[in-house]
Amino acid sequence: MWKPAARAADPAIRLPASLRTRAGWSRFFDLRRTREPHLHQIEPTNHCVYSCVMCPRRTMTRPIGFMDMDVFTRVMDEVAGYAEPVRSREIELFHFGESLFHPGLPRMIAMATERRLNTVLSVNGPQLTAPRAAAILDAVPTKVIISLDGGGQESYAAARGQGADYGVAHHNIRHFIDERNRRRSATRIVLRMILMKQNEALAPAFEEEWKRRGVDIELREFFPWGQREFAALGDYRRYPAGMPCPFPWQYLVVQWNGDVVPCCRDCNGVHVMGNVADMTLAEIWNGDRFEAFRDRHRTGNYGTGDICEECMNLYWTAEEGG
Repeated sequence: MWKPAARAADPAIRLPASLRTRAGWSRFFDLRRTREPHLHQIEPTNHCVYSCVMCPRRTMTRPIGFMDMDVFTRVMDEVAGYAEPVRSREIELFHFGESLFHPGLPRMIAMATERRLNTVLSVNGPQLTAPRAAAILDAVPTKVIISLDGGGQESYAAARGQGADYGVAHHNIRHFIDERNRRRSATRIVLRMILMKQNEALAPAFEEEWKRRGVDIELREFFPWGQREFAALGDYRRYPAGMPCPFPWQYLVVQWNGDVVPCCRDCNGVHVMGNVADMTLAEIWNGDRFEAFRDRHRTGNYGTGDICEECMNLYWTAEEGG
C-alpha cells in the first residue's frame, strides 16, 4: 500500500485495549452516536472564484447552484427542535463554496440566530465588502472565520490563486473588525491561517499582527482532504492505530440541492444518504442507507476506488500487531 509522509498519532497517548482495533473503535462510536444528527455543514452555494492550492474543489463535477430558502428553512426548523447538546453544536454555513455569493446569506444567518442556533461562517476577505460586512453583522452569527493564508500578495496568491487580492482582503478584514467593535457585537472573529510548507514561516508575523487587532487567531493544522496529491503540501496527523473514520457516527452535511452526505470531504456528493425534500435529517441519519455506510467503515470494505478507501489510505494507521 502507498504510504503518505504523515505524522502518526501522538505516541504519548496510550489507548485502552478496547480502542486498539477497528471493532473496538466501532463499538465506541456506536455508543456515542446521538439519535439526532449534528448538522456539521449546510451549503448555501458551491459557487467560488478561488483556486486554492489545498482545496479539492477544482475536481468538482456536480452542478453549481444556490440553496433555496425553503430548503434552508426546513432544515433550520428541524435542528431548532433537537435536544441538547446536539442543538447547540456549531453549524457551519459553508461546504464547498464561498457562502458570501448567496444573496440570501444574511437572511439565512438571521433565521438561525432567531432560533438560537450556533452558526459559523468561513469566508474569504476580498468578498467581505462593507455592505456585506454590515448585513452579516446585522444578522449576528456566532462566529466568522476569515482565511488569510499569506503575509502579502505573493504568498496569498500562492495559497488562494492568482485572483486573490491581498490588499483588498486586508482592507476588508480591518473594516470588518472595526465595524464589529463599533457595534459592540457579540460575533466572534477568527483569523485563520492553514499551515502548509509554503507559508508556515509566515505564521509568527501573522499571529502578532492580528492579535494586536483584538481578534482570535487560528493556526490550523493542514489536512489533505482525501487526496494524495495534497499530501506533500504540509504535515498532517493520521488516526490512532485501528481507528476507522469517525465521521459517519459524528455528523452529516447538507449540500445546496438538499442532498445529505456523511462527510465534509465529499466534494462531489458521491455518498448521498438522502435528500431533505423527502426525509428529515433524523430519518436519514437513522436510516438503512446511513447504517450500511457505517458498516463499510466498521469492516474496512469500502469498495475498489471508493473515495473513503482513498481517504483512509492517507489517514489509516494499522491496528497494533497488524
